[in-house]
Amino acid sequence: MFEPGTHRRIALLICDVPVDTIREEHGDYTRIFGTLLEESLKPINETHPADSQTTFTLEPFDVRAQVYPNDDEYDAILITGSASTAHEYEQPGREWMKKLIEYVRAVATEKPRIKIFGICFGHQIVALAMGGTCVRNTRFEVSATKLQLTELGKRVYGVESGVLNIHLMNRDHVPTEPPSFHVLASSSQSPNHGMVLFSQSESSKDISHSNFRLTDIHILTSQGHPEFTESIMHLLLTWRRELLGPELVHDGESRAGNQNDGIAVIGKAIWGVMGVD
Repeated sequence: MFEPGTHRRIALLICDVPVDTIREEHGDYTRIFGTLLEESLKPINETHPADSQTTFTLEPFDVRAQVYPNDDEYDAILITGSASTAHEYEQPGREWMKKLIEYVRAVATEKPRIKIFGICFGHQIVALAMGGTCVRNTRFEVSATKLQLTELGKRVYGVESGVLNIHLMNRDHVPTEPPSFHVLASSSQSPNHGMVLFSQSESSKDISHSNFRLTDIHILTSQGHPEFTESIMHLLLTWRRELLGPELVHDGESRAGNQNDGIAVIGKAIWGVMGVD
């Protein structure tokens, strides 16, 4: 599907804007996700000669205003997080979420060439689009957290220890994955912190016990935020102090500087799914 050293065009489906303090220091979501992709691509490109390195463009589309890409022009779509509640898509004023769910379903079923990545809210939108569930959890999950990887998750992310360290900021979760999806990671509060759907050519195989390439993955999602940094998490915890409560904010602040595998593990896997390794 992809040739090494070629250009990738990625459509970024914008589902919110960062809070003011984050936007002032780290930029908008195009810049934040652009940094994730740039930093995770650098060590991959360093292993290739200059004339066979990969480049990319990341083009934003504000789906809240129902602005969408001509998806045939892109190699992948990436759905951002949002403060909105995905499972409220049927409520008045949430028409943009319903359209997003319909769009993701259409691309997933009709455009197998296009890779789909969903982050947090995007993970939940993918679940709703493809037949899974999304509900309110008992409490927020915040800050740098150790997730337990499934056997498949270990192979997708190349982490033999079985532990994935990633920043979280969610109260909703996906307790039931869609048909044919495979869970990659879980926490003590949420059974599904990320999932994959393999391409049709791989779907008939017993993926959990067979060999596969990352390019065999059609959809990859993460409930956690690989684009978040320690600084972003500190700013977000401060902004949401009243909503989260002092105890949870203090706990989150104490863990914000812990190991973060967003770039080295999840970012690398995103590129691998697009055929860049």
